[in-house]
Amino acid sequence: MAVVVTFDSGHAGRDKAFPREVRRGTIALGTYATNGVAVTKATFDLWHSLADLRVDPAGGYVPRFDLANSKVLVYDQKDPAAAGGADIPLPEVANNTDLSGTSFRFVATGK
Repeated sequence: MAVVVTFDSGHAGRDKAFPREVRRGTIALGTYATNGVAVTKATFDLWHSLADLRVDPAGGYVPRFDLANSKVLVYDQKDPAAAGGADIPLPEVANNTDLSGTSFRFVATGK
């Protein structure tokens, strides 16, 4: 399943924060691919380049936007007992994980 974006109501989720353009709404990432899900300015219907993207955690997942590669990476918590009780960093979700049922809030900024 492809990325599905739903914009907030009111100006179709479009605002200006001069000189930037701001879009708000929810995003479902579909089936996750190792090293992230690609997004572009077209994903968010931005007039100019995608300058920044904030994606809020949801459903136990923690997303992070990688600007250099224009991808959303997603992490989840693993049982620390699986690592011998040690504190471990959040690992990236597995390839082909179905995230289509999780809607993440986002704020996309174009410049």
